[in-house]
Amino acid sequence: MIAAVVLASGFSRRMGRSKLDLELGGRTFLRRAIDAATGARGIERCLVVVRPEDEFKVQSPKSQMNTGSKPSGSSDPALETLRPRIELMLNSRAEEGQSASIRLATEHLVADQGVEAAIFAVVDQPFLTSDVFERLVSAWQAGDSEILVSSYAGQRGNPVLFARRFFPELGQLTGDVGGRDVMRRHPEAVREVSMPDAAAGQDVDTWEDYELASKQIEMPNA
Repeated sequence: MIAAVVLASGFSRRMGRSKLDLELGGRTFLRRAIDAATGARGIERCLVVVRPEDEFKVQSPKSQMNTGSKPSGSSDPALETLRPRIELMLNSRAEEGQSASIRLATEHLVADQGVEAAIFAVVDQPFLTSDVFERLVSAWQAGDSEILVSSYAGQRGNPVLFARRFFPELGQLTGDVGGRDVMRRHPEAVREVSMPDAAAGQDVDTWEDYELASKQIEMPNA
């Protein structure tokens, strides 16, 4: 089983306001991230990590199934009935940085022996699609490696898949860091998975980035 983890408990200090509420194409950044993860074939669990005060921003599993929009990157209506339910996790230690979200998620997943790997995604890639998750899943199923990193036009980015054996190390991260420290310690286990759509890896960190993304969403194939 492969789980997806949407990390959404940051403070968006560079943006100056919560990214979770920003909208593109009629969906919030948080909704777009969840749709991309839960709409992907091969994803059987989806954890969404937010701060306690943002709990209300995550739709319930029932309302998730009735959003009226197709999963990003998917055109199969039957997939709607197969989407994993959202497992909401409240990060009360968000001030410690991204590592707190990762620790919370991995501590939860390690208790389930059926979870073979987890794909960690961030909420500030609004053009992320289910196809990205599916390519990581396919590479994992093909036995390509144990740490699979999304690559956009030759640049590493998110999401990243970690095999179960790295959960203990992820659970010991501290500070405002992600899984890069684990990747540095195990370069032999890392493989890049090239993604055909470079826009899927585009980060939105500032208001200027958001204005640019808003213009892009109006373009064909955005």
